Amino acid sequence: MHRRDLVSLSALALAALTLGAGCPEEPARPAGGTAATSTAVAPAASAEKPSAAPQAADAPKTTGQAAAPEGKGTIKGVVKLTGKPVEMKVPAARKDAPICQDKDVVYNAVVVNDGKLKDTFVRITVGGVQGSWKAPDAHAVIDQKDCMYEPRVQGVVSGQQVDIKNSDRTLHNVHSYKGSETLFNQAQPRGADPLTKTWNDGIIKLTCDIHPWMRGFVVVTDHPFFAVSGDDGSFTIEKVPAGKYKLEAWHSHYGLKTADVTVADDEPAQVTFTYAGTEPEPAENKDELKGLW
Repeated sequence: MHRRDLVSLSALALAALTLGAGCPEEPARPAGGTAATSTAVAPAASAEKPSAAPQAADAPKTTGQAAAPEGKGTIKGVVKLTGKPVEMKVPAARKDAPICQDKDVVYNAVVVNDGKLKDTFVRITVGGVQGSWKAPDAHAVIDQKDCMYEPRVQGVVSGQQVDIKNSDRTLHNVHSYKGSETLFNQAQPRGADPLTKTWNDGIIKLTCDIHPWMRGFVVVTDHPFFAVSGDDGSFTIEKVPAGKYKLEAWHSHYGLKTADVTVADDEPAQVTFTYAGTEPEPAENKDELKGLW
């Protein structure tokens, strides 16, 4: 072999040894194509404090509706019934139901005191207030007590969690509807954990297949500007942004009324809803009193 060939072989061997030693900490490049411009190796953990939050100029932009406005206005009002109210009695089936038969509880579909109507749900119409509202962290609570739903009517914000409890010493069956559609139908024995549910919209009706007179309602709204009339028929809606709105009043036996209202920051807006007592039952709650007595 020529001396020049021996020198070439020596150079090749030395190069092979050098490549074999390599740099073990260097990440392998993906096969084929050009190497990626960013490394796939995860960054090492740092003992330094977390980076500061991005400044306003660097913060990500949000899309969709504007944030909920801060309101200073108040809507105050009363719900009246001018006609003769339906007479409430103790449901006949209570006397045959264990535990429920222990108390003669007068039914509560229509409660009137001095011409003022209780349990009317009043709200600014859905979509009627500009902005978006996060569901409150606090859960709404419905209890089954004395074989009745308590409260009978309440409002929640879309997505707010609702805890349905059973404080009675008997089995109940929570059957919920939205219109004619069953949403869920679930037995709840005495002492069972609460059933936690959420809804995004609508009037949710709660019944019991075991005790058919039991009825409750949850009205779901995309904002927090609602209230339920009390024993004296009065209601108050607070922290309303100034503006012109349409109000809805919904009663489970007498149905829907509407009114226009202008809200200012400096004094409460006053509203009165009046039912005659001859209104047809709303579609969400037909024939509730049928066969109860």
